[in-house]
Parts: sequence; C-alpha cells; structure tokens
Amino acid sequence: MLLGILKPYYFYLSKNASFYRKYYKLLGFYPRNIFLYKQAFLHNSKSKKIIGIKTKTNNERLEYLGDAVLDLIIAELLYKKFPFQGEGFLTDMRSKSASRNMLSKIATSMGLDEFIDIDPSIAKNKSAVRSISGNALEALIGAIYVDKGYHFTKRYVKKKIVKPFLDFDELKDITVNFKSLLNQYAQKNKKHLEFKILNDEGEKRIRTYIIAVMIDGVELARGRGKSKKVAEQIASEKSCDLLKLSKSYKS
Repeated sequence: MLLGILKPYYFYLSKNASFYRKYYKLLGFYPRNIFLYKQAFLHNSKSKKIIGIKTKTNNERLEYLGDAVLDLIIAELLYKKFPFQGEGFLTDMRSKSASRNMLSKIATSMGLDEFIDIDPSIAKNKSAVRSISGNALEALIGAIYVDKGYHFTKRYVKKKIVKPFLDFDELKDITVNFKSLLNQYAQKNKKHLEFKILNDEGEKRIRTYIIAVMIDGVELARGRGKSKKVAEQIASEKSCDLLKLSKSYKS
C-alpha cells in the first residue's frame, strides 16, 4: 500500500521526471519500462544505433506488434457486440475500425503527433506526419502490451480509443468498397488489375482462400479469408493503403 502511495512521487523525482509528466496525460498511467514508450515514438528518420545491436532502434517492431494486438482487441469487441453477424460483416467492421485513415485521425485527435521524434524535414509535411501518427499509435499499443500485458492493453484501447473515437453502430452504416477503389485506380491509370487465387482451386475441402492483388502482373498485396469476397476485400484494403488510395474515402 505504501508503495502505491509513493509511486507518483518516485516517477516525479526520477531522472526521467520530465518524460513522466509529459506522457502521463496521454497514457493515464505510469509505465514500468519507460524506454519502450520512448521507442514507440521514435520514427525511422531518427533511428538510433545501440552498441551491440546490429539493427537500428525505432518504432517499427512495436508498430508491427501493436497492429496485431489492436486487430485482436477490435475483433474481440466486435465479436461480443454483434453476436449474430457473420465473418464477412465482422471482418469489414474490423477493417474500417483499424484502417490507416481511421488510425491517423484518431492519433491526431489524441495529439500523438506532438510526441513523435521525427526528422525536422519530414515534420514540415503535415500529411506525412498525420500518416506517421497512425503508425505511432500502433507502436504505442505494442509498447503497452509488452509493458503491461493484454488485459491492461485492452482496457486502454477501450477507454482511450474505442469509447471516444469509434462508434461501431455508426461505423457499420459506412460502406467502404476497397475493391471499387482499386478498379477506379486501375481504369484511371490504365493498369491491368487482377485478383489471383493462390490456393489450388482443385482442393475439395478448401476452407481458406488466399488471394493476391496483381497490378500489371506484379503482386501488390495478399488477403486471406473463408470466402473469396472476404479475401479480396482484405487484399484490396492492403493495396489501397500501399497506393495511398485510402485517403480518398471518409472513415
């Protein structure tokens, strides 16, 4: 009990006191491993070399982890909220909830762009910073997961992200057709668009489809789903993100 009472004083008197004061309002809790959170906001343009480690340190690994953790949390929340909806609906809802555009909007609203350690030349580009903020949000979630575990991270996501920024009932009425966006892009730029099934179509008991988006014969992205439609939608969303087409719709 005494430790709990003294904890705030420890953080405020530590050598990282300024960091704790700055980030407490954003996080709403005191980190165990402060360096994880510093790394979560360290953009690739400011990567740091640590003696004894071959790769440079930045937030990309935490972003990768946070992306997977956020997908799981959103999937769990949607599964419980919509008990009678099928996989296609749930997949579409998860895609809209955690799209690049949506995460960038949420991160900007949270003020994450003010915390990112980024090269000054990039910081001048507001559009780039907005996109980078969404990646930093995923990295932050990854840091919280490593530092505090899944259940704590889920409570944080529900309180700081879902409750203030994601209205699932409103979001389900928004239609985002990524396949249509890709078709428009291909027609406008005179590209050959193809959705290629990578599974053996001759398999009798095929349960999961893996579909690749091909642009002029070059694979752009893959999607996996229990139906061709779901797999195509997932692959199309990934492709739209890579081609930066997602910003053309309103999330």
